[in-house]
Amino acid sequence: MPRTTIRLQIPVSQLQPQVSVFFPNAHNFNINHFNATQNVQSGVTVLQYLMENGMPAAIHDSSDRAYPPQCHPSTRKRLRERVTKWGMGDGSDWRMLWLLGFAAVGKSAVAQTIAEEFQEAGRLGASFFFSRPNHLNDPDAAIPTLVYQLAIRVPEYKQIISRRLADDPRILKKNRRTQFRELLIEPFHILMTQYPHAVPQPLLIIIDGLDECMGKQAQCEFIDMISAHVRKVDKFPLRWTLCSRPEWHLESMISDPDYHVICKREELQLDNGEAQEDVRRLLEAEFDEIQKRYRLPDGWPPEECFYGIVGAARGHLGFASFVLRFVGDKEYGDADNQLKVCMKFLRGGGALGGINPLHALDLLYRQILSDIPTGDLPTTMRILGLLIFFTLPSANDMADFLDLNPGKFHCLLERLHSDLHVPLADGADPRISFYHTSFSDFLRDPVRSGRFWLDKQVVYHDVVFQFLHWLEGPGKAFT
Repeated sequence: MPRTTIRLQIPVSQLQPQVSVFFPNAHNFNINHFNATQNVQSGVTVLQYLMENGMPAAIHDSSDRAYPPQCHPSTRKRLRERVTKWGMGDGSDWRMLWLLGFAAVGKSAVAQTIAEEFQEAGRLGASFFFSRPNHLNDPDAAIPTLVYQLAIRVPEYKQIISRRLADDPRILKKNRRTQFRELLIEPFHILMTQYPHAVPQPLLIIIDGLDECMGKQAQCEFIDMISAHVRKVDKFPLRWTLCSRPEWHLESMISDPDYHVICKREELQLDNGEAQEDVRRLLEAEFDEIQKRYRLPDGWPPEECFYGIVGAARGHLGFASFVLRFVGDKEYGDADNQLKVCMKFLRGGGALGGINPLHALDLLYRQILSDIPTGDLPTTMRILGLLIFFTLPSANDMADFLDLNPGKFHCLLERLHSDLHVPLADGADPRISFYHTSFSDFLRDPVRSGRFWLDKQVVYHDVVFQFLHWLEGPGKAFT
Protein backbone atom coordinates (compact mmCIF):
# COMPACT_ATOMS: atom_id res chain seq x y z
CA MET A 1 0.00 0.00 0.00
CA PRO A 2 1.50 3.44 -0.88
CA ARG A 3 2.62 5.81 1.90
CA THR A 4 -0.24 8.03 3.08
CA THR A 5 0.17 11.53 4.61
CA ILE A 6 -2.71 12.58 6.83
CA ARG A 7 -3.00 16.07 8.40
CA LEU A 8 -4.91 16.03 11.65
CA GLN A 9 -5.42 18.40 14.58
CA ILE A 10 -7.06 16.38 17.34
CA PRO A 11 -6.49 16.04 21.10
CA VAL A 12 -3.77 13.58 22.03
CA SER A 13 -6.05 11.83 24.50
CA GLN A 14 -8.22 10.78 21.57
CA LEU A 15 -5.43 9.95 19.17
CA GLN A 16 -4.61 6.26 19.70
CA PRO A 17 -8.14 4.75 19.73
CA GLN A 18 -9.35 6.90 16.85
CA VAL A 19 -6.55 5.78 14.52
CA SER A 20 -7.66 2.11 14.68
CA VAL A 21 -11.36 2.97 14.29
CA PHE A 22 -11.14 5.33 11.33
CA PHE A 23 -8.13 3.83 9.48
CA PRO A 24 -8.17 0.07 10.19
CA ASN A 25 -6.03 -0.84 7.18
CA ALA A 26 -3.64 2.09 7.18
CA HIS A 27 0.05 1.82 8.03
CA ASN A 28 3.26 3.82 7.55
CA PHE A 29 1.40 7.14 7.91
CA ASN A 30 2.49 10.53 9.33
CA ILE A 31 0.39 12.84 11.50
CA ASN A 32 1.42 16.45 11.07
CA HIS A 33 0.58 19.55 13.21
CA PHE A 34 0.70 17.32 16.25
CA ASN A 35 1.70 19.58 19.16
CA ALA A 36 1.14 17.64 22.32
CA THR A 37 2.42 14.80 24.50
CA GLN A 38 4.21 12.73 21.88
CA ASN A 39 5.72 15.90 20.52
CA VAL A 40 7.90 16.31 23.63
CA GLN A 41 8.92 12.72 24.23
CA SER A 42 12.23 12.83 22.38
CA GLY A 43 15.12 14.89 23.69
CA VAL A 44 15.70 16.74 20.45
CA THR A 45 12.08 17.83 20.19
CA VAL A 46 12.09 18.95 23.80
CA LEU A 47 15.02 21.25 23.05
CA GLN A 48 13.20 22.65 20.04
CA TYR A 49 10.11 23.22 22.16
CA LEU A 50 12.17 25.09 24.75
CA MET A 51 13.86 27.21 22.08
CA GLU A 52 10.49 28.18 20.61
CA ASN A 53 9.38 29.45 24.01
CA GLY A 54 12.75 30.90 24.96
CA MET A 55 15.14 33.41 23.48
CA PRO A 56 18.40 31.79 22.31
CA ALA A 57 19.66 35.19 21.11
CA ALA A 58 20.10 36.15 24.78
CA ILE A 59 22.62 33.36 25.49
CA HIS A 60 26.20 34.54 25.98
CA ASP A 61 27.59 32.72 22.90
CA SER A 62 24.72 33.47 20.53
CA SER A 63 25.60 34.71 17.04
CA ASP A 64 23.24 37.61 17.76
CA ARG A 65 25.85 38.73 20.29
CA ALA A 66 28.72 38.43 17.81
CA TYR A 67 30.77 41.22 19.41
CA PRO A 68 29.80 41.22 23.08
CA PRO A 69 31.61 43.45 25.58
CA GLN A 70 34.46 41.66 27.33
CA CYS A 71 36.94 42.50 30.03
CA HIS A 72 40.45 43.22 28.93
CA PRO A 73 42.73 40.58 30.54
CA SER A 74 44.31 43.28 32.72
CA THR A 75 41.07 44.83 34.03
CA ARG A 76 38.66 43.83 36.80
CA LYS A 77 41.11 41.09 37.74
CA ARG A 78 40.48 41.12 41.49
CA LEU A 79 36.73 41.26 41.05
CA ARG A 80 36.75 38.43 38.51
CA GLU A 81 38.96 36.36 40.78
CA ARG A 82 36.54 36.81 43.67
CA VAL A 83 33.50 35.94 41.57
CA THR A 84 35.26 32.94 40.02
CA LYS A 85 36.36 31.62 43.41
CA TRP A 86 32.83 31.99 44.74
CA GLY A 87 31.21 30.44 41.65
CA MET A 88 33.52 27.43 41.73
CA GLY A 89 32.53 26.77 45.33
CA ASP A 90 34.71 28.50 47.90
CA GLY A 91 33.02 26.86 50.86
CA SER A 92 30.89 29.90 51.67
CA ASP A 93 27.16 29.70 52.26
CA TRP A 94 26.41 32.33 49.60
CA ARG A 95 24.63 30.81 46.60
CA MET A 96 23.37 34.06 45.11
CA LEU A 97 25.59 36.96 44.05
CA TRP A 98 24.40 40.41 43.02
CA LEU A 99 26.87 42.31 40.86
CA LEU A 100 25.82 45.93 40.63
CA GLY A 101 27.29 48.90 38.86
CA PHE A 102 26.24 52.20 37.43
CA ALA A 103 25.48 52.97 33.80
CA ALA A 104 28.16 51.80 31.32
CA VAL A 105 30.77 50.77 33.91
CA GLY A 106 31.23 47.29 32.42
CA LYS A 107 28.83 44.94 34.20
CA SER A 108 28.01 43.06 31.00
CA ALA A 109 31.70 42.79 30.13
CA VAL A 110 32.36 41.14 33.49
CA ALA A 111 29.35 38.84 33.08
CA GLN A 112 30.37 37.86 29.54
CA THR A 113 33.97 37.17 30.54
CA ILE A 114 32.94 35.05 33.52
CA ALA A 115 30.41 33.14 31.41
CA GLU A 116 33.11 32.26 28.88
CA GLU A 117 35.59 31.25 31.58
CA PHE A 118 33.05 29.03 33.34
CA GLN A 119 31.96 27.47 30.06
CA GLU A 120 35.55 26.59 29.25
CA ALA A 121 35.91 25.03 32.69
CA GLY A 122 32.69 23.02 32.24
CA ARG A 123 31.03 24.84 35.13
CA LEU A 124 28.55 27.14 33.36
CA GLY A 125 24.96 26.03 33.77
CA ALA A 126 23.24 28.73 31.73
CA SER A 127 23.22 32.43 30.91
CA PHE A 128 20.66 35.04 29.90
CA PHE A 129 21.60 38.58 28.86
CA PHE A 130 18.66 40.95 28.99
CA SER A 131 18.96 43.87 26.57
CA ARG A 132 16.21 46.37 25.95
CA PRO A 133 17.85 48.03 22.90
CA ASN A 134 18.18 44.60 21.26
CA HIS A 135 14.60 43.61 22.19
CA LEU A 136 15.83 40.83 24.48
CA ASN A 137 13.78 41.90 27.47
CA ASP A 138 10.86 39.44 27.67
CA PRO A 139 10.77 37.99 31.20
CA ASP A 140 8.73 34.99 30.02
CA ALA A 141 11.60 33.88 27.77
CA ALA A 142 14.21 33.68 30.53
CA ILE A 143 13.32 30.40 32.26
CA PRO A 144 12.79 28.33 29.07
CA THR A 145 16.16 29.63 27.82
CA LEU A 146 17.91 28.65 31.05
CA VAL A 147 16.22 25.24 31.05
CA TYR A 148 17.29 24.69 27.43
CA GLN A 149 20.96 25.26 28.28
CA LEU A 150 20.86 23.11 31.41
CA ALA A 151 19.21 20.30 29.44
CA ILE A 152 22.14 20.30 27.01
CA ARG A 153 24.62 20.44 29.86
CA VAL A 154 23.13 17.63 32.02
CA PRO A 155 21.64 14.59 30.19
CA GLU A 156 19.92 13.26 33.33
CA TYR A 157 18.22 16.62 33.80
CA LYS A 158 17.03 16.55 30.18
CA GLN A 159 15.38 13.19 30.81
CA ILE A 160 13.51 14.55 33.83
CA ILE A 161 12.17 17.64 32.10
CA SER A 162 11.32 15.60 28.99
CA ARG A 163 9.06 13.44 31.10
CA ARG A 164 7.55 16.47 32.82
CA LEU A 165 6.82 18.25 29.56
CA ALA A 166 5.41 15.02 28.11
CA ASP A 167 3.08 14.68 31.08
CA ASP A 168 2.11 18.35 30.98
CA PRO A 169 3.04 20.32 27.82
CA ARG A 170 1.28 23.34 29.35
CA ILE A 171 4.08 23.95 31.84
CA LEU A 172 5.69 26.55 29.60
CA LYS A 173 2.39 28.42 29.47
CA LYS A 174 2.14 28.61 33.25
CA ASN A 175 3.36 31.55 35.35
CA ARG A 176 7.07 32.06 35.95
CA ARG A 177 7.01 30.89 39.57
CA THR A 178 5.48 27.58 38.54
CA GLN A 179 8.01 27.13 35.75
CA PHE A 180 10.84 27.99 38.14
CA ARG A 181 9.67 25.34 40.59
CA GLU A 182 8.66 22.56 38.16
CA LEU A 183 11.44 22.93 35.60
CA LEU A 184 14.40 24.07 37.71
CA ILE A 185 14.11 23.49 41.44
CA GLU A 186 12.26 20.16 41.60
CA PRO A 187 14.25 18.45 38.79
CA PHE A 188 17.57 19.41 40.35
CA HIS A 189 16.32 18.21 43.73
CA ILE A 190 15.63 14.85 42.08
CA LEU A 191 19.16 14.86 40.65
CA MET A 192 20.63 15.56 44.10
CA THR A 193 18.76 12.69 45.73
CA GLN A 194 18.66 10.07 42.96
CA TYR A 195 21.55 10.94 40.61
CA PRO A 196 24.15 12.77 42.73
CA HIS A 197 26.86 11.94 40.17
CA ALA A 198 25.04 13.94 37.47
CA VAL A 199 26.13 17.32 38.89
CA PRO A 200 29.19 16.65 41.05
CA GLN A 201 30.11 20.36 41.26
CA PRO A 202 28.00 23.53 41.37
CA LEU A 203 26.92 25.06 38.06
CA LEU A 204 26.74 28.81 37.65
CA ILE A 205 23.71 30.58 36.18
CA ILE A 206 24.27 34.16 35.02
CA ILE A 207 21.44 36.64 34.47
CA ASP A 208 22.78 39.94 33.20
CA GLY A 209 20.97 43.24 32.73
CA LEU A 210 18.13 42.41 35.10
CA ASP A 211 17.22 46.12 35.15
CA GLU A 212 16.54 45.87 31.39
CA CYS A 213 13.96 43.10 31.84
CA MET A 214 10.50 44.35 30.89
CA GLY A 215 8.61 45.45 34.00
CA LYS A 216 9.82 46.27 37.50
CA GLN A 217 7.51 43.64 38.96
CA ALA A 218 9.11 40.94 36.83
CA GLN A 219 12.60 42.12 37.85
CA CYS A 220 11.70 41.89 41.52
CA GLU A 221 10.04 38.52 40.95
CA PHE A 222 13.28 36.97 39.71
CA ILE A 223 15.12 38.18 42.81
CA ASP A 224 12.32 36.99 45.06
CA MET A 225 12.11 33.51 43.48
CA ILE A 226 15.84 32.89 43.59
CA SER A 227 16.43 34.35 47.05
CA ALA A 228 13.47 32.47 48.54
CA HIS A 229 14.92 29.24 47.22
CA VAL A 230 18.50 29.80 48.41
CA ARG A 231 17.17 30.87 51.80
CA LYS A 232 15.20 27.65 52.29
CA VAL A 233 17.61 25.07 50.83
CA ASP A 234 21.05 24.66 52.37
CA LYS A 235 22.70 22.72 49.56
CA PHE A 236 21.90 22.88 45.88
CA PRO A 237 23.93 22.35 42.68
CA LEU A 238 23.08 25.76 41.17
CA ARG A 239 24.64 29.14 41.98
CA TRP A 240 23.12 32.37 40.74
CA THR A 241 24.78 35.60 39.60
CA LEU A 242 22.49 38.55 38.89
CA CYS A 243 23.90 41.72 37.32
CA SER A 244 22.11 45.06 37.25
CA ARG A 245 22.30 48.76 37.80
CA PRO A 246 21.47 49.82 41.37
CA GLU A 247 17.91 50.75 40.46
CA TRP A 248 15.93 51.96 43.47
CA HIS A 249 13.36 49.14 43.45
CA LEU A 250 16.02 46.43 43.24
CA GLU A 251 18.35 47.93 45.81
CA SER A 252 15.57 48.72 48.24
CA MET A 253 14.25 45.17 47.89
CA ILE A 254 17.63 43.60 48.58
CA SER A 255 18.34 45.91 51.52
CA ASP A 256 14.83 45.60 53.01
CA PRO A 257 14.97 43.28 56.06
CA ASP A 258 11.36 42.23 55.44
CA TYR A 259 12.37 40.54 52.17
CA HIS A 260 15.21 38.55 53.76
CA VAL A 261 17.22 38.52 50.52
CA ILE A 262 20.41 36.61 51.24
CA CYS A 263 23.13 37.29 48.71
CA LYS A 264 26.79 38.09 48.31
CA ARG A 265 27.21 41.60 46.93
CA GLU A 266 29.91 42.87 44.59
CA GLU A 267 30.04 46.43 43.33
CA LEU A 268 31.84 47.93 40.35
CA GLN A 269 33.34 51.00 41.96
CA LEU A 270 34.17 54.30 40.27
CA ASP A 271 37.01 56.68 41.05
CA ASN A 272 38.85 54.45 43.49
CA GLY A 273 42.46 53.33 43.18
CA GLU A 274 41.71 49.94 41.62
CA ALA A 275 39.29 51.37 39.05
CA GLN A 276 41.73 54.12 38.05
CA GLU A 277 44.53 51.59 37.68
CA ASP A 278 42.25 49.45 35.48
CA VAL A 279 41.60 52.46 33.23
CA ARG A 280 45.30 53.16 32.95
CA ARG A 281 46.13 49.54 32.06
CA LEU A 282 43.31 49.40 29.51
CA LEU A 283 44.42 52.61 27.81
CA GLU A 284 48.06 51.49 27.75
CA ALA A 285 47.23 48.15 26.15
CA GLU A 286 44.71 49.45 23.61
CA PHE A 287 46.71 52.54 22.59
CA ASP A 288 49.68 50.25 22.02
CA GLU A 289 47.54 48.15 19.63
CA ILE A 290 46.28 51.26 17.83
CA GLN A 291 49.83 52.63 17.52
CA LYS A 292 51.01 49.40 15.89
CA ARG A 293 47.95 49.08 13.64
CA TYR A 294 48.35 52.55 12.16
CA ARG A 295 52.17 52.57 12.34
CA LEU A 296 52.23 55.70 14.42
CA PRO A 297 55.56 56.97 15.82
CA ASP A 298 56.99 55.81 19.12
CA GLY A 299 55.72 57.86 22.01
CA TRP A 300 52.20 58.06 20.60
CA PRO A 301 49.87 59.09 22.11
CA PRO A 302 51.52 62.11 23.74
CA GLU A 303 51.74 61.83 27.49
CA GLU A 304 49.47 64.82 28.10
CA CYS A 305 46.74 63.19 25.98
CA PHE A 306 47.10 59.85 27.73
CA TYR A 307 46.84 61.28 31.24
CA GLY A 308 44.15 63.71 30.13
CA ILE A 309 41.95 60.75 29.22
CA VAL A 310 42.87 58.93 32.43
CA GLY A 311 41.82 61.99 34.43
CA ALA A 312 38.57 62.47 32.49
CA ALA A 313 37.63 58.80 32.89
CA ARG A 314 38.00 58.91 36.71
CA GLY A 315 37.92 55.13 36.94
CA HIS A 316 35.01 54.77 34.48
CA LEU A 317 36.03 51.86 32.24
CA GLY A 318 33.06 52.35 29.96
CA PHE A 319 34.11 55.97 29.38
CA ALA A 320 37.64 54.86 28.49
CA SER A 321 36.31 52.13 26.18
CA PHE A 322 34.14 54.59 24.26
CA VAL A 323 37.14 56.91 23.78
CA LEU A 324 39.29 54.03 22.53
CA ARG A 325 36.56 52.89 20.15
CA PHE A 326 36.38 56.39 18.72
CA VAL A 327 40.13 56.89 18.36
CA GLY A 328 40.74 53.47 16.81
CA ASP A 329 37.68 53.46 14.54
CA LYS A 330 38.66 51.65 11.34
CA GLU A 331 36.01 53.51 9.37
CA TYR A 332 37.98 56.73 9.82
CA GLY A 333 41.42 55.12 9.65
CA ASP A 334 43.14 58.18 11.13
CA ALA A 335 43.77 57.53 14.81
CA ASP A 336 45.98 60.58 15.34
CA ASN A 337 43.35 62.99 14.02
CA GLN A 338 40.62 61.16 15.97
CA LEU A 339 42.70 61.59 19.12
CA LYS A 340 42.98 65.34 18.46
CA VAL A 341 39.20 65.60 18.01
CA CYS A 342 38.70 63.61 21.20
CA MET A 343 41.04 65.82 23.24
CA LYS A 344 39.31 68.97 21.98
CA PHE A 345 36.00 67.43 23.04
CA LEU A 346 37.29 66.50 26.50
CA ARG A 347 38.74 69.97 27.02
CA GLY A 348 35.32 71.51 26.59
CA GLY A 349 35.03 71.91 22.84
CA GLY A 350 31.75 69.98 22.81
CA ALA A 351 30.37 67.70 20.12
CA LEU A 352 31.19 69.98 17.20
CA GLY A 353 30.06 69.10 13.69
CA GLY A 354 28.23 66.05 14.97
CA ILE A 355 31.51 64.36 15.97
CA ASN A 356 31.11 62.94 19.46
CA PRO A 357 33.60 60.46 20.97
CA LEU A 358 31.04 59.58 23.67
CA HIS A 359 28.08 59.02 21.35
CA ALA A 360 27.43 55.52 22.72
CA LEU A 361 27.42 56.80 26.30
CA ASP A 362 25.10 59.66 25.34
CA LEU A 363 22.63 57.20 23.83
CA LEU A 364 22.52 55.43 27.17
CA TYR A 365 21.89 58.70 29.03
CA ARG A 366 19.09 59.58 26.61
CA GLN A 367 17.51 56.18 27.13
CA ILE A 368 17.59 56.61 30.93
CA LEU A 369 15.97 60.05 30.73
CA SER A 370 13.42 58.86 28.18
CA ASP A 371 12.17 56.29 30.68
CA ILE A 372 11.05 59.02 33.08
CA PRO A 373 7.25 59.45 32.83
CA THR A 374 6.26 62.50 30.79
CA GLY A 375 4.42 64.08 33.73
CA ASP A 376 7.47 63.77 36.01
CA LEU A 377 10.15 64.85 33.54
CA PRO A 378 9.89 68.69 33.92
CA THR A 379 10.28 68.59 37.71
CA THR A 380 13.03 65.96 37.47
CA MET A 381 14.93 68.22 35.07
CA ARG A 382 14.49 71.13 37.53
CA ILE A 383 16.16 68.99 40.20
CA LEU A 384 19.03 68.13 37.84
CA GLY A 385 19.42 71.83 37.01
CA LEU A 386 19.77 72.68 40.69
CA LEU A 387 22.34 69.92 41.12
CA ILE A 388 24.46 71.15 38.22
CA PHE A 389 24.35 74.92 38.65
CA PHE A 390 23.81 75.39 42.40
CA THR A 391 25.02 73.97 45.69
CA LEU A 392 22.28 73.07 48.12
CA PRO A 393 22.99 71.54 51.54
CA SER A 394 20.82 68.44 51.34
CA ALA A 395 18.14 66.52 49.48
CA ASN A 396 15.56 67.71 51.99
CA ASP A 397 16.52 71.35 51.35
CA MET A 398 16.12 70.81 47.61
CA ALA A 399 12.70 69.25 48.19
CA ASP A 400 11.65 72.16 50.41
CA PHE A 401 12.86 74.73 47.89
CA LEU A 402 10.81 73.10 45.11
CA ASP A 403 7.75 72.67 47.36
CA LEU A 404 7.94 68.89 47.17
CA ASN A 405 7.37 66.50 50.03
CA PRO A 406 10.32 64.11 50.58
CA GLY A 407 8.38 61.12 49.29
CA LYS A 408 7.56 62.78 45.96
CA PHE A 409 11.08 64.16 45.66
CA HIS A 410 12.68 60.72 45.98
CA CYS A 411 10.04 59.21 43.68
CA LEU A 412 11.05 61.67 40.93
CA LEU A 413 14.65 60.46 41.11
CA GLU A 414 13.90 56.74 41.18
CA ARG A 415 14.91 56.19 37.55
CA LEU A 416 18.21 58.04 37.96
CA HIS A 417 19.82 55.82 40.58
CA SER A 418 22.25 54.46 37.98
CA ASP A 419 23.67 57.96 37.43
CA LEU A 420 23.09 59.75 40.74
CA HIS A 421 23.93 58.96 44.32
CA VAL A 422 20.51 59.49 45.89
CA PRO A 423 20.56 59.10 49.68
CA LEU A 424 17.78 57.32 51.50
CA ALA A 425 15.17 59.65 52.97
CA ASP A 426 16.46 58.88 56.47
CA GLY A 427 20.07 58.22 55.50
CA ALA A 428 23.12 59.66 57.21
CA ASP A 429 24.47 61.22 53.99
CA PRO A 430 21.92 63.79 52.81
CA ARG A 431 23.67 64.99 49.65
CA ILE A 432 22.83 64.03 46.08
CA SER A 433 25.76 63.77 43.69
CA PHE A 434 26.66 62.63 40.19
CA TYR A 435 28.55 59.36 39.98
CA HIS A 436 30.50 60.65 36.99
CA THR A 437 30.90 64.09 35.45
CA SER A 438 30.04 62.73 31.98
CA PHE A 439 26.32 62.84 32.87
CA SER A 440 26.36 66.48 33.96
CA ASP A 441 28.53 67.34 30.92
CA PHE A 442 25.95 65.64 28.72
CA LEU A 443 23.12 67.71 30.22
CA ARG A 444 25.03 70.96 29.69
CA ASP A 445 25.71 70.33 25.99
CA PRO A 446 22.72 71.05 23.68
CA VAL A 447 24.21 69.04 20.79
CA ARG A 448 24.74 65.94 22.93
CA SER A 449 21.58 66.03 25.02
CA GLY A 450 19.05 67.43 22.52
CA ARG A 451 15.67 67.83 24.20
CA PHE A 452 17.21 67.06 27.58
CA TRP A 453 19.55 70.06 27.46
CA LEU A 454 19.66 72.16 30.62
CA ASP A 455 20.07 75.79 29.57
CA LYS A 456 21.88 77.63 32.35
CA GLN A 457 19.86 80.81 31.82
CA VAL A 458 16.57 78.95 31.94
CA VAL A 459 17.62 77.22 35.17
CA TYR A 460 18.64 80.58 36.70
CA HIS A 461 15.30 82.14 35.76
CA ASP A 462 13.49 79.18 37.30
CA VAL A 463 15.42 79.65 40.55
CA VAL A 464 14.63 83.39 40.64
CA PHE A 465 10.91 82.76 40.17
CA GLN A 466 11.01 80.09 42.87
CA PHE A 467 12.64 82.56 45.27
CA LEU A 468 9.89 85.09 44.46
CA HIS A 469 7.35 82.41 45.24
CA TRP A 470 8.99 81.93 48.63
CA LEU A 471 9.00 85.68 49.32
CA GLU A 472 5.34 86.06 48.40
CA GLY A 473 4.13 83.12 50.46
CA PRO A 474 4.48 82.29 54.15
CA GLY A 475 6.94 79.52 53.27
CA LYS A 476 9.74 78.16 55.39
CA ALA A 477 12.96 79.98 56.01
CA PHE A 478 15.30 78.83 53.28
CA THR A 479 19.02 79.55 53.22
